[in-house]
Amino acid sequence: MIKDEKFLILSAESTHLIIQLEKNLLGKNIPCRVIPLPTEISANCGLAVRVETEYTDKIKKIVEDEKIKVTISLVEKHGLKKNIETIYKAVQ
Repeated sequence: MIKDEKFLILSAESTHLIIQLEKNLLGKNIPCRVIPLPTEISANCGLAVRVETEYTDKIKKIVEDEKIKVTISLVEKHGLKKNIETIYKAVQ
């Protein structure tokens, strides 16, 4: 059976920022976890935060309000095929 998945990947320039972002989101009751950063997205720090798509609007608001320099990518997987689209990029 082919599994379909859809989720967000939040990436940043440093590991420190990723860990801070995870704590920030968990503190706001947004379930997330740190994962290895997919190379299709970037080779930045090697870590990213994975979040379900239902939190997209909340995360965009947090990132904009707190001026967090992060890139948000939407990942859609269908079996072994993966489509990645950048949906938000903070001005660096």
